[in-house]
Amino acid sequence: MKIIEHQANGINYYTLVNNYHMSVTIMDWGATVTAIRTHDKDGQYANVVLGFDKGEDYINYRSFFGASIVRVAGIIKNAKWRNYELTQNFGEHHLNGGNMPQIAFEPWFLERKLQTKDQVGLVMQYITLDGENGYPGTMTITADFILDNHGKFTISYTGKSDKTTLFNPANHSYFNLSGNAERLIDHQILKINADEYSSLNKHNLPTGKLPWVTDSPFDFRDRTEIGPQIAKIKGGLRHGFVLNHTPHPQVELLDRVSGRKMTMRTNAKAIVVSSATNYRDDRYKLNGGQPMRSQLGISLQAQTLPDAIHHKEFGNIIIKPNVPVTYQTAYQFSNIYDV
Repeated sequence: MKIIEHQANGINYYTLVNNYHMSVTIMDWGATVTAIRTHDKDGQYANVVLGFDKGEDYINYRSFFGASIVRVAGIIKNAKWRNYELTQNFGEHHLNGGNMPQIAFEPWFLERKLQTKDQVGLVMQYITLDGENGYPGTMTITADFILDNHGKFTISYTGKSDKTTLFNPANHSYFNLSGNAERLIDHQILKINADEYSSLNKHNLPTGKLPWVTDSPFDFRDRTEIGPQIAKIKGGLRHGFVLNHTPHPQVELLDRVSGRKMTMRTNAKAIVVSSATNYRDDRYKLNGGQPMRSQLGISLQAQTLPDAIHHKEFGNIIIKPNVPVTYQTAYQFSNIYDV
């Protein structure tokens, strides 16, 4: 187990490496996961998340690839909560914690490094002040990134505020198990242990309704090829799913060509899935010079459903003063062809 550090253009990178050559790279700007390298059926290692080739492009283009989204991931309709006016940075709405500042593109402080014979990790911290982006309370947010020797990568976000406020963090990695985004995600297999999803209106805002997935394109309760399914959904997937309580992994992603498999287990109540459908940008240089293309990756954000403050059945994201709240998600990587 080891941590490799390097710096480029004022950005600090930390690569966690386990004893079996799996590695995870995190940069301090945005506490961002820039790479997760796992092996295919032939033992070749490649990056299974989308990431810019140049670290400064994360900041220049303000795209959320791999970023830590705080205080609140997703949208807040009309940018209002109680008597607080939140930053409007998505039309009249508030998106991904606001942009004054946008914490996903600010430097986080490395609090400490962790290393044992079975685990290696980082603890990063960001302090957001009372009133920033309209939120009450000075909040200390910590992000723990831990890789173990069994292919498990765990991200934990803890928030503690001196006033009653909102907290609903998420990591915004886009996964593509082909490795180095060699192929689109269309033929990869997705399974989500969820009976209900969050419907959206024509403006892609949550309606507050939670229809059953049965007999709909949103039914991923069995292993389902992604491409044909999202072709039935106008604009592709950008929806939240209410996760079932189960001791088993709640989400599974699989690529039969490379053999790579990832499962997810989280204490969050939901997952927001984005298939990046119609997301194109030729300026972006990703994973070895590739431009961003539609369905090049799939984002699996463990969190409480977006706009929860306006829909009580979505869950509670209000936290009390001086009571820390933690969201934790474990990603287990393996290969189906390993003997």
